[in-house]
Amino acid sequence: MHKDLAGKRVLVTGASGGLGAAIAKAFGGQGCRVLVHYRTREQGADQTVRAIQQAGGTALQYPADLRSEKAIEKLVNFIVETWNGIDVLVNNAGVVLKASALDAGATYWDDSLNVNLRAPYLLSRQVANQMIKEGVEGVILNNSSIHATKSVPYFSAYAASKAGLEAMSRVMALEWAPYHIRVNCIAPGVVPVERTQETLRAQQDNWMPHIPAGRFGRPQDIAEMAVYLCSKAADWVTGQSFVVDGGMLARMDMPRRPQPPLPPLPDPIA
Repeated sequence: MHKDLAGKRVLVTGASGGLGAAIAKAFGGQGCRVLVHYRTREQGADQTVRAIQQAGGTALQYPADLRSEKAIEKLVNFIVETWNGIDVLVNNAGVVLKASALDAGATYWDDSLNVNLRAPYLLSRQVANQMIKEGVEGVILNNSSIHATKSVPYFSAYAASKAGLEAMSRVMALEWAPYHIRVNCIAPGVVPVERTQETLRAQQDNWMPHIPAGRFGRPQDIAEMAVYLCSKAADWVTGQSFVVDGGMLARMDMPRRPQPPLPPLPDPIA
């Protein structure tokens, strides 16, 4: 238990399921006030909020299309107006494009970079300005990926967005250190969540030789690292990316996979 986190105002993006939901619940368990962001999965956001509340925590939800700068402004304004400010931002929302670079044109590239890199940039600067205005010692945590360091075929847009996210985080850490705002990244390995669990479990025998720890990650593995990095226990930690992958990046020889079909075009920006 990190007692210093009790009462902190935390915004977790993409928290209607998967890693975002686990991270939001972990902060709720520390006594934080948690704003659960979602774009379209209202039912999932409801479940995350209820889980936090049933455990005795405080949580609200708010929808926003993070590809829209106006929506980002409204999201930040909501938490500030509701809880008079913000202490922690977790940029977790993201999209994963699996497609050949020869097939996926500008629309796919733009959507990946808009969600995975542009949105965290815009949201971080909005939140940092608020933290500076309040004079709080804030924390911004960005959810990256092992693909930022080493990747595999068909992940060009995703890998580029996550590598950019880590570079951006290092520079923001330098710029905002004088204001006592820390900026770090988590780089998860393979962690089954709702949308990937069935496929990964079916392929488990193929994956295990590539993960030295001998198991897939669990959402709690990532959530517990997130809580630590946003606590006073990590007060001297900034500008870093922390790999949580069961040793996978140390060898990084993922199973070969067939070329995926081109997915549907992204939804228009709201």
